[in-house]
Amino acid sequence: MLFDSHTHLNLAAFDIDRENLILKYLKEGIFLINVGTFYETSKKAVELASKYENCWASVGLHPSHLGYTQNDPLETKSKDVKPETFNEDFIKLLDKEKVIAIGECGLDYSYLKDFPLAKKEEYKKIQEEEFRKQIKVAKEYNLPLILHIRDLYLKALEILEEEKFQNGGVFHFFTGSLSEAQKILEKGYYLGFSGVITYSDKLAEVIKNTPLERILIETDAPYVAPYPYRGRRNEPAYVIEVSRRIALIKNLSLEEVSKVTFENTKRLFKIA
Repeated sequence: MLFDSHTHLNLAAFDIDRENLILKYLKEGIFLINVGTFYETSKKAVELASKYENCWASVGLHPSHLGYTQNDPLETKSKDVKPETFNEDFIKLLDKEKVIAIGECGLDYSYLKDFPLAKKEEYKKIQEEEFRKQIKVAKEYNLPLILHIRDLYLKALEILEEEKFQNGGVFHFFTGSLSEAQKILEKGYYLGFSGVITYSDKLAEVIKNTPLERILIETDAPYVAPYPYRGRRNEPAYVIEVSRRIALIKNLSLEEVSKVTFENTKRLFKIA
């Protein structure tokens, strides 16, 4: 059995074959957490969780959907995606069945590179405000966080500490340094590894030095398909390639890595 701890079958990229894929994964023993990126996709994740026994949902506002927004055809067919805030509409979703986390939320300044300096500073402030807002809601609802952090790992840890957050979470799609990984692990968080680890040895030392009991595997589908599927639409079934790569790096069996990461995901998100 495999647990794709971070996937997006709730996005438009899967509109043509979503149900067939989920039913296939149900037969194959592949469990899924569909992760919200803004209100529309969070709502869709909740709907899928209520419909399929192998699906769970997280509800969150990604930093690409704040005072500015990124129109991504893989994410939504809408041509008019407006900036959002994490408001009561999101919070109402938290009472729905099988919502197990807040996220993905966090910090990512890469979206700001083309803005003038004054706008960059304004949008950085908005990112931090919305991040803190979601941390507070996660505390209130006793939920872990699914964290989208690009290069700002230490700043994110600082904010989490300032907010006295203690519900745990995962730094999804981790690509940082060994020292950053160690600081994250010291605070009790998990590291999520995606298909990018199959492209090179860049993260091999991080993986070697991260206890298997603190690792989650993920696809981030439909994005960043692992080798040998690179360049195609990513799918949850490809999470086995992430597990296979970790097994190779850590000199463990594929079965052990798959089993332990499956149990890690259940433990973090309190899935019975």
